[in-house]
Amino acid sequence: MGSIKVESLESQVSYRIREMIRQRVLTKGQKVKERELCEQLGISRTPVREALRTLKSEGLIDIIPNKGAFVSEPSIENIKEIFEVMTLLEGEASRLAAQRITDQELEKLEAIHQELKHRHAEKNSEKYLAANNRYHQYIRKLAKNQILYELIQSLQDKIFLYRTQQLNKLGRFDQSIKEHDKLMKAFRKKDAGAAERAMKNHLKNQEEALVSNQGTDSSKEVAGSTVATMASKQA
Repeated sequence: MGSIKVESLESQVSYRIREMIRQRVLTKGQKVKERELCEQLGISRTPVREALRTLKSEGLIDIIPNKGAFVSEPSIENIKEIFEVMTLLEGEASRLAAQRITDQELEKLEAIHQELKHRHAEKNSEKYLAANNRYHQYIRKLAKNQILYELIQSLQDKIFLYRTQQLNKLGRFDQSIKEHDKLMKAFRKKDAGAAERAMKNHLKNQEEALVSNQGTDSSKEVAGSTVATMASKQA
């Protein structure tokens, strides 16, 4: 891993750590080793600690006094609660966006949607997720309500890295693009009610896939722990 430029160290370190969590280089409950990060990135501890504080505010890192920083472990209940609120807010954002979208803005949204379809056809989940993030952010902007945008974004930051894991569920990738097709159809018609319903359904399905995936991960962790314990007893 190469050294980081001096400018915007804290934001760049935050980005690197987010990527490590998203790619599961750092997993739930794992300690973030400051010294190793400093050596890998060629920087002092100050920007690393600033980055960890930023990630703590986003709900991605837990900082325990005298013990260090650990990757947070959102409970299934916590995920459900966040999605309950996000579903309402993103549904409202879609309703307002469908009412307020201009023809020029619709063309831009259509272009992002076509990129989504292209990435789906390629089966490129990484680039699909990147385009998906731009798509949802643009819809929030199209609502033209800054308070609503900031509320959604604050929740998005808390769940985004785990939200991306919902595509791991069998069949979810194909289901996701179909949901986007329905959403885009509503925007083309500027049908506010249909846009709101399509977005709420999209978020609900994301929640179900993510909760299912989290439950599977937990089962694997428990199974792995059980096997390790049995092995240690037999040794």
